[in-house]
Amino acid sequence: MINHVGLYRYLLMIGLWSVVYCVQAQVAIHGQVTTAGVPLGGVRVDARLAGTSALMAYSFTDGNGKYRLLIGQTGKIVVSFKSLSYEPVTKIIGPTLTDTLINIALITGGVERLQEIVVNAKRPYRRGRDTIELDVKSFLQGDERNVEDLLRKIPGLNIGSDGSIKIGEKEVEKVMIEGDDFFEKGYRLLTQNMSVQPLDKVQVLQRYSNNKHLKGIENSDKVALNLQLKEDSKNQWLGSVSASGTPFEPLFYQANIHVMNFGKRNKFYLLGTANNNGVDAVGSINHLLYSGQTGEPGQIGVGLTTPTLIDNTPDLPGFDYRRTNFNHDKLLSFNTIMNPSKRLKIKWLGFANPTKKTFYRNTVQEYDIEDIQFSYTEGYKLDKKINNYYSRWEMQYDVNSRSTLIYTGSLGSLGKYDNGALLLNGEGTTELSKMKGFLTNQLLTHTYKLSDNEAIVSSARWILQKSPLDYHIDQYYYEDLFQIKGISNVDQHAKNDLQYVGVTSHYVKRQQGGDFMEVAIANEYKNQTLVTDFILQREDGSQIRPSGFSNGINFRTNNTHIMTQYTVKRRKWELTPQLRAGFIQRDLRNDGIATSQNNWLISPSLSTKWLIHPKGKLEGELSFQQTSTELMDVAPNYFNTGVRNFVKGLDDMATLNNSAAVITYAYGNMLDKFFANFSFGHQTMFDYISSQRILNPNFNLTEKILLKDKKTMFYKAQLNYYVKLVNGNFRLDMGADFSAYEASIVGVGRRSIASSSYDYGLSFRSVWKSRLNIHTGSQIQIRSFKSDNQDKLKNTYSFLHFFFHVAKDIQAHMKNEAYHFGDFLSESPKTYFFSDLSLSYDAKKIKTKFNISAKNLFNNRQFRNAIVTDTYRAVTEYRLLPRYFALGINYNF
Repeated sequence: MINHVGLYRYLLMIGLWSVVYCVQAQVAIHGQVTTAGVPLGGVRVDARLAGTSALMAYSFTDGNGKYRLLIGQTGKIVVSFKSLSYEPVTKIIGPTLTDTLINIALITGGVERLQEIVVNAKRPYRRGRDTIELDVKSFLQGDERNVEDLLRKIPGLNIGSDGSIKIGEKEVEKVMIEGDDFFEKGYRLLTQNMSVQPLDKVQVLQRYSNNKHLKGIENSDKVALNLQLKEDSKNQWLGSVSASGTPFEPLFYQANIHVMNFGKRNKFYLLGTANNNGVDAVGSINHLLYSGQTGEPGQIGVGLTTPTLIDNTPDLPGFDYRRTNFNHDKLLSFNTIMNPSKRLKIKWLGFANPTKKTFYRNTVQEYDIEDIQFSYTEGYKLDKKINNYYSRWEMQYDVNSRSTLIYTGSLGSLGKYDNGALLLNGEGTTELSKMKGFLTNQLLTHTYKLSDNEAIVSSARWILQKSPLDYHIDQYYYEDLFQIKGISNVDQHAKNDLQYVGVTSHYVKRQQGGDFMEVAIANEYKNQTLVTDFILQREDGSQIRPSGFSNGINFRTNNTHIMTQYTVKRRKWELTPQLRAGFIQRDLRNDGIATSQNNWLISPSLSTKWLIHPKGKLEGELSFQQTSTELMDVAPNYFNTGVRNFVKGLDDMATLNNSAAVITYAYGNMLDKFFANFSFGHQTMFDYISSQRILNPNFNLTEKILLKDKKTMFYKAQLNYYVKLVNGNFRLDMGADFSAYEASIVGVGRRSIASSSYDYGLSFRSVWKSRLNIHTGSQIQIRSFKSDNQDKLKNTYSFLHFFFHVAKDIQAHMKNEAYHFGDFLSESPKTYFFSDLSLSYDAKKIKTKFNISAKNLFNNRQFRNAIVTDTYRAVTEYRLLPRYFALGINYNF
């Protein structure tokens, strides 16, 4: 028998031999990664067994570019080094090397993908330094018609009623496919039409840079999405064809074709759609026409366009527009990205959309302000035709590894024709407006990377836009205004032109310790022409042009300004002072009379970020801003903006001053069980543009006036909490806005107005592992205006959606909604119920899905909406699309 001492010696010997054996059986791989002689941090280092894809170990280089791996000694080992914007490098070490030093020098280039690490193979996501990768299969419930339907089911992604995508309060910059972008912020054309069938992953790219040379240099907090395709969906033509229609009256239809091919060198995306069931085919067209990235080095002239004089499109706050949209929409779009060589990339997109829309509404407005008391009634049918033809092209040429030249050009023909049948206070008229516009936008950008941590971005942009407008009504409502009789109809012809030239250059630098510096200089020249000719047509054919109701304006501005900012960055906080200063020259000419004004505009700001704890970040900003008045603010005479409304600008040009403070706190992120965002802001407008109005049952005259000290305040909060007990995600949204300002009404005088709005919402989305899932919630909106008296309106909206797997390949989706408005204009409160149902069968063997759907099951034909403002209360009744049943088919190939 072995005694205790002998046993201990025996076990110790075994342990020592085990340690020696383990040490001898391990390979230590270490070294340093550099680029152009500078240490490179954040490089992913992978070790895999040669001939397999099994991952043995991984690591990231530290701030000095150093790394170390310990792996079991089993044979030849493949070590790879990967980092965004650098060419990957692979090394093979032999089976007998147990201590290996590998120093690597990376060169710029490679695939624009961000690094990632596996958090848990069973989880529906991967997390990297700048990337969150989501597994599409984990969020599919079977009823997804397009990519947008999928994104709505991902916690942390907020999809607006217009299709906009936000993460917290930040809207995504773009939605890419396999790293390439077609539509920039017009991504709704993609997300609302592309099928989810070929998707494998959705990547959320944080700290995203639109300019590849600025990655790691610019101080970016932008967010973008990248859609990754399944391996068997790449390098081949694929897509879907769908059609649906009603077998009997009322006749409704929808047809879509979506075809794409995403290869390594060339990418194609084709889209065709037509429908008359209320779906807006081109809801994001303006994001394409006036595209650009604001607040980014090298950008200038973003979002500039001619002002809108008359817009008859009805406003539907808080209601699904598709239920009121009697339409015939058509869209054809062809888009391609080609890479003729490694240095050259060519992108082209074009679309055409001849569209017809019809809206029906009846409105009652009630005015009750001291002695001014009257009601205005309007019955309106609007037939709108839209004919837009647009093309955009981009050429990107890499002069070398540090220099890129990008040219972007666009050309568009924009046509609108409105025909409205109007019943105003019992008198009928026909309202016609016609606009045949033209737009071209040319941008040239050059980026030169001076070193790994500094670059210069320079741009030049030219815009030319013409938006002429002809307006006509065949009834005369203005006898009390002009004291003229014998008028048969009224016309207004408008010339509305814009020409713009801007140049800028930005220098950006990232210091070794993380500090960031940016300096920019720019010059912008803008020439705007607005000629409005208001005509009263006599019954005998002669014309009268009332004094003070026509304009002949030429407004030119030249603005030279500089911007400088410096970010002091430490481990847990950063501080950024910024200064914008410029000299603006303004020249206003109206019918030969010229006035000019030259002055400085100075806008300083101070922002900070503080990482309070690993999951909590606090951001704040203080700013003072000076801006100048725009064209529509200085129009010296009245111009017509609709049947009842005339507007004129200030008596002179002005400079507007305001200060603002915003604080934001974010806890966690979209991968956590609990994450939240809170923000609070206050603004004082030392100078602001208000109005002085003359109110009449048949017309409103609005003159803009300059007043002092308008104060606004807001708060917003959003909380997301996954509760394991019920296997679902709760979301709470809260927000409020407050304003205190003044406005004037002739006959009443200046009024002090306090407005407030409150929004509350609570929703729950289940992720049950069963046949049934639900999405339910409720929202409350409260609006109020207080002056001599107080008007208050409370609206509620509730919904309950059922997702039910009837059988393996049969799914049902029922959407229920309820809208409720409070007492208003002597109307008893009413609740409107809507219910839609769809049943689908997925024949996977033939890649075809069959669908039966029913819309508006309760057959509501009218919907009444209520609003309050600081001058009137109103109820608007809209006509709705009737109940219908449709059969549909969708084929994927």
